[in-house]
Amino acid sequence: MKTQLSFRRKTYMLLLAGATAYVALFPLVAKSQLSYPDKPIKWVVPFPAGGGLDAISRVVAQETAPRLKQPILVDNRTGAGGTIGTAFVAQSSPDGYTIMSIDNGSFTTAQHFYTLIPYSPPRDLRVVATLVRLPVVLVTGVNHVAKTYAEFDAFARSRPGKINYGSVGAGNPLMVGMELLQQRTNLKFQHVPYRAMTGVLTDLSTGEIDAALVDFGSARPFIDSGKIRILAVATEQRLPLAPNAPTFDELGVKNLPISLWHSVAVPAKTPDAIVEKLAQAIQEAMLSPAVKSQMDSSGAQMFFKSGKVAADYWRDQVAFWEPIVKPMNIKLD
Repeated sequence: MKTQLSFRRKTYMLLLAGATAYVALFPLVAKSQLSYPDKPIKWVVPFPAGGGLDAISRVVAQETAPRLKQPILVDNRTGAGGTIGTAFVAQSSPDGYTIMSIDNGSFTTAQHFYTLIPYSPPRDLRVVATLVRLPVVLVTGVNHVAKTYAEFDAFARSRPGKINYGSVGAGNPLMVGMELLQQRTNLKFQHVPYRAMTGVLTDLSTGEIDAALVDFGSARPFIDSGKIRILAVATEQRLPLAPNAPTFDELGVKNLPISLWHSVAVPAKTPDAIVEKLAQAIQEAMLSPAVKSQMDSSGAQMFFKSGKVAADYWRDQVAFWEPIVKPMNIKLD
């Protein structure tokens, strides 16, 4: 009996000590969240500098920093269709000091192309906010034989499998968009992967490749200088900055919902208080003149959502794209 009492007393004391330590930790945890941030923040962009997502990320980071009273350092951590930088953030400490820009490819489709990626977006990442949608356009070089989408369609049908298109690496949303275009139209293209959007646009302008789906913001300098031409726009309405370019829907290519949406994410276990503070600062930044100017120049559309609304949107996007991407049966590892 004494032995049992002694064992119970020891067990009780151990549990009490553990509980006391856990309760004692609460003020430290609460203090760290209340004082957040008290050091610089790393903002990971999983794509090369110079693209539309990078440009938006940098101006939003620049405008968010003074609202958090800490520097925000942009880190382009590139490779494997954005999955290298995404994996880095997913495996980082959930303390709010490592955040990232993420697009629909890294979150909704990458897991179908890369079976060995060391993260699952819905499980390992948490959305802070959606920011913008970047309109996507189908373009060719200005000297290409096809001057309209109808001419491009006829040209491609006369050379099945010989027309090439460029994108920033296999598995990215614009490559998925071109694969979807082929499904919808029964055309056949060859994919040419690039490391950065500047390479795609440069080779388009010189005729090295036939076509590409690109975000309008990245393409605009080449469009304005007369080096590339828009054949079609993958938006519901024509773009105000390119009013003469028809939409795919107008051209008879239906159900081609291609866009790039740009969100901010953190590791999944990041505390609510930190996520909410980040979201509030980013929302204020999105209303700044600098961000508005960048959006106007790139044709980006404001798309701010946070909290449960943003999480629900991500979930719906995963559900929408899965039945489209799976039948493509593209494996990149």
